[in-house]
Amino acid sequence: MDAITNAMMTDYRAAYAAGKMRRGAQESIQYGGGGALRSAAAMGGFTGYLTAFSAARMIKTADGAWSAAGKADCEAPVCTEYESDNYRIKVDTGAPSLCFDIYNQLGERLGAFSYNDIIIKHDTLTGKQFLISEHGTLSYDALVLDEELKNALCKVMGVESLETEKLQGFSLKTHAGTGIQYLLKDGEAGAGGRVLLQSDEDVRKFEALAETYGNRYPNLIRDQNAAYIRADLEIRGLAARTGQGILSINHDGISYTDNGDHGKNWTILYEGDTYKTVFEWMSQKGSMQEMESIAAWKWLFGL
Repeated sequence: MDAITNAMMTDYRAAYAAGKMRRGAQESIQYGGGGALRSAAAMGGFTGYLTAFSAARMIKTADGAWSAAGKADCEAPVCTEYESDNYRIKVDTGAPSLCFDIYNQLGERLGAFSYNDIIIKHDTLTGKQFLISEHGTLSYDALVLDEELKNALCKVMGVESLETEKLQGFSLKTHAGTGIQYLLKDGEAGAGGRVLLQSDEDVRKFEALAETYGNRYPNLIRDQNAAYIRADLEIRGLAARTGQGILSINHDGISYTDNGDHGKNWTILYEGDTYKTVFEWMSQKGSMQEMESIAAWKWLFGL
């Protein structure tokens, strides 16, 4: 495995350890981006996060009993646990600042947000609304907000409505091959991004893309997790499929890994804004087969 790809895989392994991704026959891999990728065994179908529900909300009181929620129940103190039809919110009051852990009803963790993160980020171009929590460089949770989740957060915080501001510092991108969207922070092209699975159709396309990786490159993709990782990278523009192998593209280098002949593997490192030239050149190339050869890239870089 080349150094660039290994670094990417390490990031995902860290996410597994943190509980942001799960695996297992009855579970899923969760990318924390407004939707959950779930196995057919666990799901039997996918509930889109853009669908609003008129849910009977419940709160958990200090003695552990569940009761019908009303605004007064959550005003003071803030509820520490709250459940609606499709979401469960747990509030960690022991953290330096209140931390909201948001789960779906399958127990999949969708993201962690501090009290100050609970602000609707409104995208004026699409009308979509997001909840975003930044955890450092290249690391952030993002959810597409629906009415049910907004109402649940209002109940927990004891407010009538959530503060809203214009989405800034992020842009909503769309993967041409699948139509799946991802949120990208300004300045992190070639490295960051958060995939947003917003409907059952998104999940179907994502799983189909992952299956393509597994079927086409069996020597490189040894399990379902690896297939999901590659699909996620491709949607964010950080991986591409060729006839015999996989290109890994990053802000500081590009590498090729061959499915059948390791002797054909190669890596080129670069600096600065070179990745922009790489992305532009790839978008104009008609044949991915040609990109397997390092000779084509040497020509691009004048080597």
